Amino acid sequence: MSPPEPAGISVVIPTKNRAELLRQTLRSVHEQSLPAVEVIVADDGSTDDTEHVIRTAGARHVHNAAGDWGPSAARNAGMRAAESEYVSLIDSDDLLHPQALERLHEALDSRSDALFAFGQGLAAHRTTEGWVSEGVIGPRPEELDDFLCSLVAHNCIPSGGGLVRRTQALALGGFDEDVVFAEDHAFWLLLALHSEPVYVSQIVCIHRRHLDNRWTPRFLADNDPVLALTDKRLARCEPRRRGMQLCELSIDAVHRRSPRELAATVMRLLLREPYRPQVLRAATECWRMRREAAAEGAALLADGTKFREWLATY
Repeated sequence: MSPPEPAGISVVIPTKNRAELLRQTLRSVHEQSLPAVEVIVADDGSTDDTEHVIRTAGARHVHNAAGDWGPSAARNAGMRAAESEYVSLIDSDDLLHPQALERLHEALDSRSDALFAFGQGLAAHRTTEGWVSEGVIGPRPEELDDFLCSLVAHNCIPSGGGLVRRTQALALGGFDEDVVFAEDHAFWLLLALHSEPVYVSQIVCIHRRHLDNRWTPRFLADNDPVLALTDKRLARCEPRRRGMQLCELSIDAVHRRSPRELAATVMRLLLREPYRPQVLRAATECWRMRREAAAEGAALLADGTKFREWLATY
């Protein structure tokens, strides 16, 4: 008897007015060593050339003409429209490594109890002279010993680096549509609370940094959806989360040359915290891990000839 065919994968891409970036994202999807059975673009009322790009690529266009979904509702709409049990969730400014779906499918298929698999991402931006790394996104080896708490502390899952079991993810509520920023972090944590994921210690996606990126650390200064979760298992992780915030917000304030915000951050997240030693230790660990991730990303572009040649085509 021949072995069963692998479960199909649907790729879901939420987007709004990113036609040229979307064109490149779709190209990376179509170049996969394990092809997706369908590609769904959840379009939240784009007014640019998005529809033409989707039609040219042969993808399904799930369209919200009102343009009032937001990223969480767009992702949920795409998952509900999908036909496969496995869904790859990719932002419209991500690129998939050519072997991404193959690597993630193999990992998730090996663990029937896992709700999702994820791999590493490379954060990078393009200049006139080529791609410049901003670091590898993924858990450090020591973080895997207590992955749930590590995920609470910071989102170590790249936005285009996950493959989920669609039915179970939707049954748990999917993406929280009340969360405006860090919605993917809250989603991964929701799934991880129910089952430990499978980790692929290889690059599976490129997180492209550009002028229209939505995320900055300041969005979490007063509204943190992760610490708003009420699961008692997460209480022990709060000092680590505060320490990571202290690190990220302090670095952001320094880059923007804002001593007032730096002082306010230190006051709020360190001096007023009852767990000051733990918070400071976590902030120090964050700084160390950032440096390691930056060095790893730079080495990847410097030494990975085939990888660098592939990325240069975008």
